[in-house]
Amino acid sequence: MTYPTAPHAGYAYGGTREIPAVPGGGVIADPSNPDAGGFRWSRLSGGAPWAGSAWSTGGITDRPNTGGMLATPDPDSALVRLTAWWSGSPYLRITRLLEGQTAPTPVRGAYPKIVRTPTRRNACTNPSGEVSTAGWVQGANTTVTNPADAGAPAGANVIRLAAAAAGSVNTTIPCAVPTDMAAPISFALRLSAAPSGALTITGTWTVPGLLGSTSTVNTTLTMSAATLAGYVGSFARTPVLSMDPPVGAVQGALQLSIAGLPAGATADIDAVLIGDSGDYFDGDMLLGAWSGPVGLSASTLAGTQVIEDREAPLDVPLRYVMTAPDQPGFQVITEPVVLQSRRRLWLSHPLTGQVLEVLVKREPKQTYKIEQELLRVIGRKRPVPVTAAQRADAEGTLEIATARFDDRDQLKQMLDDGAPLLLRMPADHGHGPGEWMSFADVDIEVKGHRAQSGTRHFTLPYAVVDPPALPPVAA
Repeated sequence: MTYPTAPHAGYAYGGTREIPAVPGGGVIADPSNPDAGGFRWSRLSGGAPWAGSAWSTGGITDRPNTGGMLATPDPDSALVRLTAWWSGSPYLRITRLLEGQTAPTPVRGAYPKIVRTPTRRNACTNPSGEVSTAGWVQGANTTVTNPADAGAPAGANVIRLAAAAAGSVNTTIPCAVPTDMAAPISFALRLSAAPSGALTITGTWTVPGLLGSTSTVNTTLTMSAATLAGYVGSFARTPVLSMDPPVGAVQGALQLSIAGLPAGATADIDAVLIGDSGDYFDGDMLLGAWSGPVGLSASTLAGTQVIEDREAPLDVPLRYVMTAPDQPGFQVITEPVVLQSRRRLWLSHPLTGQVLEVLVKREPKQTYKIEQELLRVIGRKRPVPVTAAQRADAEGTLEIATARFDDRDQLKQMLDDGAPLLLRMPADHGHGPGEWMSFADVDIEVKGHRAQSGTRHFTLPYAVVDPPALPPVAA
């Protein structure tokens, strides 16, 4: 499948804002990870819990573009690996939905999932001139354009400062510069000729005074002419320069100048990053988001959270749904993925996350008990039954064989604390998405006469029970 249209085509991922006749918005995918299913944005609306979502009848294509989720099945580990992000959110809630299921199931370890990786922020409001030169105000002796450039480090355009006559070029850098902390600044720079003067970034700050008065304070950063000589003819990224605002500043602006350029010389600027000292990013990247108009606003880059769903049913289509507290009206929905069983059976522990492939010797005989009392009444031929309102779920005896000491030891460890274990089978075995089993006494038998053989037979009386409760918070 291809996703060729705006706003992200040609960048880290491609996606459409909407697909005709498809509710829930356009599919967004990561071409670098073809095994992962894509995702859609959907607006939560209406009275039903999932009205407006991809599986309802009233999908809405608007999306906030602040996060997403990719689901990658890993059949050899019997899990689905979720990569999730949401800019600025303190925690996420992720649920699993089977095709045809009306109520989603919370994913263990991700309901909620506390976000430990901070969101990065780029304060530059036009970092690479992809749309226009908005905010790059040309100063004296300077013409500002945004030509297309095949060598652009980010996107397809650059910001070009051209000197009308010999001397300096001057421009304002569009940004919402932080006033409460030092602001790291870096960008890609290419010069057509070596300047005889320095590059200077000037911060102009408004500082409140007494009785409602204000004052203006300037701070500067410089790069010498000798350093700038290394930027002639090809793009290179500047070192990170740190702009410190004065104490009490409430507003700031940044101006850039390069002195001593010959007439007609140009300075090309691209991939401007303000407020963060890491690698460049903007809202067009897979984990990025624009705070306003695409290409003309500040941007964020969310940290990824990796969750492994070790209880995902086998051989059936699954969707994952993510919500976040800071945008309660929206949800992210993955495209259906299938975790293939490859004819294997697995036991999972709810607390430790251990997953073990097991060999079940035979389909167990199952007993469905019911609480019942028969009352013998004098003069009546037949007794009167007093019966519970519901029959209990299955009980039986599971026989499992292990071939190696490592598997024997892991199974014993999984059984040690008495927690229910999840047995997942291929879908055509007829046991649904899996059964939680509480095991009673455990018998382990050595088959044959060789104690050094790793083969062990476990006899496990069990009762099917409800899933263990989710922990209140997942770190």
